[in-house]
Formats: sequence, C-alpha cells, structure tokens
Amino acid sequence: MRTVILYLLLILVSPSAICEGKFQPYEIKPGASYYSDEYSVQNGISELGEEKNFEEVYQFYNYYEAVFDADERIVTFKAYKRGDLEFSETYSYNDDGNPAKKIVRDSDGTETVINFRDRLSE
Repeated sequence: MRTVILYLLLILVSPSAICEGKFQPYEIKPGASYYSDEYSVQNGISELGEEKNFEEVYQFYNYYEAVFDADERIVTFKAYKRGDLEFSETYSYNDDGNPAKKIVRDSDGTETVINFRDRLSE
C-alpha cells in the first residue's frame, strides 16, 4: 500500500515543485526553442519557469523563450509581450563553462553588454 501511495505522489507532484532552482526540459535539443509563461533570474542568467508548448504560452499576456546549447546552457532568452519582442538576452561562456558575457537587446534594438567577470569584482 505504501508503494502505491508513493507512486501516486510522484505522479501528482510536478518535478518543478520537487526541485527548486532553474528549470530545464527533460530532454534538451540544442538549438530548439522552449517556452514558459514565467521566468526568474539566477546569478544574472534568465531561467524559464515550467516548460509549456508554444500554443499554451501564446495565449498569455507575457511569455518567454529559451534556446539551449549542447552543454544544456541557455544561449538565447527572449521575452515577449502580446507577441512582440520586449527584450532578448544572448549569453556566451568561458572555456571552463562559466558565463562570460550577456548581451541584452531591448525592443528598440539598444544593446547593453554585461561582462560577468566585471560583476564578480563588484
């Protein structure tokens, strides 16, 4: 009986409720887009909330898109407001895998470059 209850709990509780922190899809395909209707910022990097399909998030006022690389790191993050691009972030990483630079572009095309090395020295 305990085993049945445990299995039911595992089915009913979503993985995002069990694991706090950044969300990643179960299987990441490099270059593919993943969507959510929420996001958070962890150590200067935007992270998707619970993954949803495009049709599901498009109906919301705001939605977010992330593209991962082969090492399962976010390389592009985009925020949309009513289907229009609000801002985008492009990330590059050092050889050791740590974030090196973030380029933020707003809806007007204005770019802001953030060097993570500089942020660590503040």
